[in-house]
Parts: sequence; C-alpha cells; structure tokens
Amino acid sequence: MHFPARPSRPAHALIFLLVALLGTPPLGAAPIVTIAGSDGTEAPDWVAIKGDAYDQRVHFAAGAARLSAKLDEEIGLLKAKRAGMTTDLKDWDFAMKDVDVSRALLTGRMTDLSQATTPETWADAKDRFAEAWKRSQLAVDKMNSTVTS
Repeated sequence: MHFPARPSRPAHALIFLLVALLGTPPLGAAPIVTIAGSDGTEAPDWVAIKGDAYDQRVHFAAGAARLSAKLDEEIGLLKAKRAGMTTDLKDWDFAMKDVDVSRALLTGRMTDLSQATTPETWADAKDRFAEAWKRSQLAVDKMNSTVTS
C-alpha cells in the first residue's frame, strides 16, 4: 500500500503520522487506496507497457490485465471502507458510481484491444485504454478524498 505525499485532509495527516511512528495503521483506521501519480500514469505496471508497439501487444495485454487486477484490488479496499461507514452513505454511493463506470469502461477498452487487427486500430485502442486507466485512477483518487465516516 502506498500513501500519498500530501494528505488531502487533516485526518489523513494524523493517520500518516501514526503509520510513520507505529509502522502500521491504527486499529479501526480505514485503508487508504492510493497510487503513484493521482491519475495512474506513474504506476509501475503502466510505465512498463505504455510504450509498447503493435508487435508487443501480448506484453501489453498482460500488463493491462495486471492494471485491471490492481483496479479490482483498489475497488475491494473501497468496498471494505464502505462496509465500515456509518454516515455519508448516500454521498459515498453516488461518488462510487464513477468508479464502477470507469471499471466497466476499462473492461470494454481491454476487449477493444483484443479485437484490434492492424497497427493503426491497435494504437487507437491502446490510446483509449490509456484514457480509461487514467479515468479509473482519478475516480479512485476522488473516492479517497471523499469525506466519510
């Protein structure tokens, strides 16, 4: 789990301080889902595949599958956080819809990649996948900055 360099809320600052002092999150603290770069552009799995060309599409597909799994993990942590919430449920659920839509979009873009048969159509599908990945990570980041309890 990575923590952002600058917490977006004072409560996060306290959690980060406790983590730094104790080495683990305090009991009852909700996990914070974050990534390198708020839009996922520095995530190691993305960096490893973003320059792939058409003849490297098998490598790209494997990396895209890892990114998809990472997003599933992030969504799982968000759902775990939601399970422990007692207030702001309606606002949380509304904001979470963007994460769900982004997840569906990423899945669709992966399908587009697998169906591309020329370097041009693959490059276009790859660009659309990159935008879907960025959107999904921005949605997760937005969820992490949502005031909840």
